[in-house]
Amino acid sequence: MTTNNALADGTASQLTQAPSIHFRVLDSWRGVAALLVAVFHLNILSAIYSLDFIRNSYLFVDFFFVLSGFVITHNYANRLGTLEGVGTFALRRLGRLWPLHVVVLLALVILESARAVSAARGVSFTNPPFTGSTSLHSILTNLVFGQSFGLEQQLTWNPPSWSICAEFWTYLVFAATVFIGSTWLRRFRFATEVLLVAVLIASVSILVSCARHGIDATYDFGLARCIYGFFFGNLTYRLWQAASHFRLRSRLLEVGALIAVVAYVSAAGHTGYTFLAPLVFGFVVFVFAFEAGPVSALMLNKGNAWLGRISYSIYMWQAFIIFNFVDRPVSMLEKMTGHSFTTTDSASSALGGEAGKLIVLDGHVLPIVATLLFLGFLIVVASISYYLIEKPGQELFARLAGGLRTGSTRGGDRSPGAVRSVGIVRSR
Repeated sequence: MTTNNALADGTASQLTQAPSIHFRVLDSWRGVAALLVAVFHLNILSAIYSLDFIRNSYLFVDFFFVLSGFVITHNYANRLGTLEGVGTFALRRLGRLWPLHVVVLLALVILESARAVSAARGVSFTNPPFTGSTSLHSILTNLVFGQSFGLEQQLTWNPPSWSICAEFWTYLVFAATVFIGSTWLRRFRFATEVLLVAVLIASVSILVSCARHGIDATYDFGLARCIYGFFFGNLTYRLWQAASHFRLRSRLLEVGALIAVVAYVSAAGHTGYTFLAPLVFGFVVFVFAFEAGPVSALMLNKGNAWLGRISYSIYMWQAFIIFNFVDRPVSMLEKMTGHSFTTTDSASSALGGEAGKLIVLDGHVLPIVATLLFLGFLIVVASISYYLIEKPGQELFARLAGGLRTGSTRGGDRSPGAVRSVGIVRSR
């Protein structure tokens, strides 16, 4: 069967074989990017904190979006031509994101409940329990992945989770676009490509017109930001696929790409140039997908591979650890000693109201040591989280998806545009 979309004209047979490839270097870069975002959020003043590259590392969220679009296209684009394929895809992606998201949310709610008990006993708080970013109604918003639609007026509960919400709904937009192009519009040549580009252009238009701080849209226009990056990742994969039979021989290309990213992120700030982030990261993803240079050789080790594997847990636990193992202990120490260890000058509000203070430690070495300890602790927590929460959650939803596929097969599904199912490469 042929379809007039991205899988047509010989492309479908290529994609059928594509998922045997595992982009190991890109997976490793995902772990590094997750740590950079965590350091960006960490409000401890140090030589690292003050670097322009670190202060603008919020942009690596856009790297995640582009990389997701690249990898999801590689793994799933040829399996979204049937309703059964779309349903299986949605369940698997829900299983990838939702279990850990809910566990972290539950942990935050439990701690907020403990604050409420303390408040009932007479303890005073600057921000009363279950108000503002930790309001009761926002719990439901978070449970249904609704925190990047502008339903809330600020980041809530686990602030970085806005991007997880945006990514899940972007998955569904992508799946619906491919399904419509490969079934309802299959008579039209390049229907899927036209639809994908149209959605991409619409997301960019909304983002540029409405976002107030460059591309740094989160709880308000975060979905448009994610669609922009994800769909550009889709285009990046198509370009890589067309060029994949070539062998990159320039050893300087990877080094150049790395220098370009550092320079761009350092200079972009919150200016209009941030709207170029998906293009810059698309170039990086394209280059490192070949795994053909000296930087790739350095990245291919077990340590980086493990960071890539636990990158989602790193991303999801960072705020919880900062709130409860950095900010609150420092606040308690200030109350006990009467000495101030924080300042509001130049403090980042990247994590919402909870990050309104900057922790200032004596000397230059101690802040660096504290930052490294934070990263080490985060990696340990993420490793445990991967085994106890992520893997079981993925396996549960994989079984549910398998049941859906089995039930559809027994029902004799012969939907137009059906293609052969293939293996899965893990993605964030």
